[in-house]
Amino acid sequence: MSDSILDIQNLSLSFQGLTETVDVLDNINLSINRGERVALVGASGSGKSVIARIILGLLQSQKGAIVKGSVRFRGIELEAATGNQIESLRGREISMIFQDPTSSMNPVYKIGTIFHEILNRGTHNISKKLALIKASKLLEEVSITEFKRVLESYPFQLSGGMNQRVMIALALANKPALLIADEPGTALDVTVQAQTLKLMHNLVKKNNTAVLFISHNLGVVRQFADRVYVIYKGRIVESGSTSSIFENTKHPYTKALMNAVPKITSKSFFDASDDSSLFKQPAFHHKDREIGQ
Repeated sequence: MSDSILDIQNLSLSFQGLTETVDVLDNINLSINRGERVALVGASGSGKSVIARIILGLLQSQKGAIVKGSVRFRGIELEAATGNQIESLRGREISMIFQDPTSSMNPVYKIGTIFHEILNRGTHNISKKLALIKASKLLEEVSITEFKRVLESYPFQLSGGMNQRVMIALALANKPALLIADEPGTALDVTVQAQTLKLMHNLVKKNNTAVLFISHNLGVVRQFADRVYVIYKGRIVESGSTSSIFENTKHPYTKALMNAVPKITSKSFFDASDDSSLFKQPAFHHKDREIGQ
């Protein structure tokens, strides 16, 4: 049995406007194996999120959208699949975490009701009582102990960090084969973002879930991903293992992304034996000049 979960070949996307056709994606090739964490890195507008929406079948029926190429999930050609077949995959075999956790959930439903609906996709006609029991266990896995309060709350009654954890629990509720994480934690502060990403990392590893991690944060990508694809203006310009991308960068755009990230000095504030020496080191490096000297 093949370990391939997602295989994208020669994927192109364009939109037919009133006077011209606008090309968005050009000849995208990308693959993810079972349990593998793959990052898709690029600036805003480079085409990252539309790839996720094509995988979920959310763009193909949009007016003016022209999608070409092959997208295969577990050997099934999604372009040839019916709407009902793709719909049955969402929330079961393929799940997604969106950028803004609060606005991604229906504000008129309580968290408990949302869990019931999601779990019903994996276990048809599951009772509300059993769904709430399972939801409580799922919330515990993402370090939420106030089960009753959270399940009785509406999304807008919870903090952004709490909603992000709820989203992770929802996305992994039915143990999907593929999780698409579209810049999770972008709307959160750095500390909460780090906590939620660590939780997600531990859960996908536990469930052997394959992940397409969409991000522009190279620091997070380096810690999270096994392999990296770099996308620029709708084209994959570089790909490889995370270590090879970071240690042997080849494409000028990837190098530019690296240079745009401030690099903290190797000496840690917590490990320094002589605190005064920290102030003699440049705090950050940016391209060819050092800031802090």
